[in-house]
Amino acid sequence: MLAWVGGALACTRPASELRRSWPTMGTYATVAARGAPPEAQRAIDTTRTVFDRVAATMSNWSADSELSRLNGAAARGPYRIEDEALASCLQAALDGAARTDGAFDPTVGPLMTAWGFRPKAPRVPSEAAIAEALERVGAGRVRYDAASRTVRFERPGMEIDLGGIAKGCALDEARHAIGPRDARLSVDLDLGGQWAYLGGGTRVTAIADPAARDRILGEVEAQASDSVATSSDSENHFETEGKTYGHVMDPRTGRPSESDVIQATVLDPSATTAEVLGKALMVAGSGRAAEILRRFPRARAVLIVREGDRLVVLASASLRARLRLAPDGRFAADSLRMLPPSWPRRTP
Repeated sequence: MLAWVGGALACTRPASELRRSWPTMGTYATVAARGAPPEAQRAIDTTRTVFDRVAATMSNWSADSELSRLNGAAARGPYRIEDEALASCLQAALDGAARTDGAFDPTVGPLMTAWGFRPKAPRVPSEAAIAEALERVGAGRVRYDAASRTVRFERPGMEIDLGGIAKGCALDEARHAIGPRDARLSVDLDLGGQWAYLGGGTRVTAIADPAARDRILGEVEAQASDSVATSSDSENHFETEGKTYGHVMDPRTGRPSESDVIQATVLDPSATTAEVLGKALMVAGSGRAAEILRRFPRARAVLIVREGDRLVVLASASLRARLRLAPDGRFAADSLRMLPPSWPRRTP
């Protein structure tokens, strides 16, 4: 049976299931655990502890978080990170920036502020404001020493914004914290529409229509150890003078992404990797999708691409038998097209 939870559909099982939901990290978490009740409850409690700790540590909305302290201190000298999970997530963010050639970048905070996505005061900034913000953006301007867990910014006013990766870090940490378990236990973790799985069989996750989140464009079968992350601008954007501006920022231009990819769904055993690639593929566009995915050999992707007045679905070749599309008059006649190794790029 399929149920709509947190912006996606996932397979549900009625037998011996404990399910809990709570608000965290600016969204909602839902955990469904199936197995012996003590094991299932322990998995839920462990997950909540991890999510709450990540929310308290990695928030750039709270002046009390360690991330806020880091951002306030790292331009004045090396800051030593206390929380091991924060250090790990920062390392993953900087690695993601390097491996995607900056299509993903954890230093876009000044741009998010300039465009009014943080705090919620959406606006189109002046060219001068964009240029000024870009002077304080760039993962290459962050110096991080993993051995000492110290971080330093090359320029004042820089900041680390983990909003594009923290959910993935939290999901991976929660799965690790659940640790050794009864083989009969299976767990589905949903954090704001990003999924991570433990045990059990394959799961079916829906691919929502980026223009109408309650409508389904298709469904993809995930492995038992996968995470599934979807990035789009459907739930965080603003419109002015007939143009829509989304929250996925292009750090190269200082503007919201305008690539042909309007939604990216990524499957990977690492929830952190899946979240990084969701953002990076939206920014980089379909023309660079094959190149970027080759650097992440376990990742698979389903991209919704705008091609003229039609939508095209591009997917990793390994998903050919695991992806089903709903009939949709907006799809180009030759959807589905395969990404590497057999995908030829097409232009409108």
